[in-house]
Amino acid sequence: MTAQQPLAGDGSGAGAPSGTGRVTVLYVCGMPRSGSTLLDLMLGQFVDHCDVGELFYLWQSGVERNFRCACGQHFDECPFWGEVGRQAYGGWANIDVQEVRALQRRVDATGKVPLIVGSRVTPGFRQDLERYTALITKLYRAIAQVSGAKVVVDSTKRPSLAYILARAPEIDLRLVHILRDPRGVAYSWSQVVELPEGTSTKGRMNQRSARLTARRWVTVNAMISSLARSGVPRVVVRYEDLVRDPRSELGRIAALTADVTGQVDPLSFLHGTEFEQAGSHAVAGGRIRMRSGPIALSLDEKWRREYAPGRRRMVGAMTWPLRRRYDYR
Repeated sequence: MTAQQPLAGDGSGAGAPSGTGRVTVLYVCGMPRSGSTLLDLMLGQFVDHCDVGELFYLWQSGVERNFRCACGQHFDECPFWGEVGRQAYGGWANIDVQEVRALQRRVDATGKVPLIVGSRVTPGFRQDLERYTALITKLYRAIAQVSGAKVVVDSTKRPSLAYILARAPEIDLRLVHILRDPRGVAYSWSQVVELPEGTSTKGRMNQRSARLTARRWVTVNAMISSLARSGVPRVVVRYEDLVRDPRSELGRIAALTADVTGQVDPLSFLHGTEFEQAGSHAVAGGRIRMRSGPIALSLDEKWRREYAPGRRRMVGAMTWPLRRRYDYR
């Protein structure tokens, strides 16, 4: 799929609807490899919720590279995403994907958070930020319209996007802060993980050093906590608790959007520690997004047995103060 026309200066495209009211976004944020895709799929089974995976990567994985949607179809063949593109921008052909990705790099990055929240920024950055906000607001609104859902679930995880959504006038942001023991996260990043055909160019997930993972674990979770202190509604969920007692943890999340849906979700899709994955249009995320049918929840703590003791101790030492706050002792 190739873009034919430049991105409009205000983030709009031909035929895009204006829309009214605010769009409620349930944003899953945290460190990658913390169980966010699993959580995203479960939240997508909530009444009046639509999960879309890691929406930040739609431009690269979907519009540019035409990878497979979680429904199994390639992006340009998926009826759901085709209709979303038409309603948001008059069609994906109206989007210059290279310009969108350049715009992302200028505003949607961890290092840009001080500028996103700052009052003194250059006119150029402010213009880019407003343009990007308008662009993605149209996308969230179109997803809600096409799906008929009252809540859009985005598991992008990036703190920078959460900060952008928090200041977007047409977005009603709610946060699910997903956590996992940093030693488990670091072990996961050290592993070679193959990806399903048609969902990546390299065929496997990226790897990252233990030191970098530990530093990022502290930075990412601290930034999310700081955003929550500004008044954005948040529920903190540990991966380990979610797998052991999914009904209790999901119930707390359901209460976060009950005022929007008009009910606390009955969680009828959940059966003990197994849930029924009834389908998804997640555009990017972990490989589990491509599965459907029953999915059994089981705690993955291979890191306790298999992670090199030296690296495990280093990650533990680097993350100790924040790790202790979330009861990872």
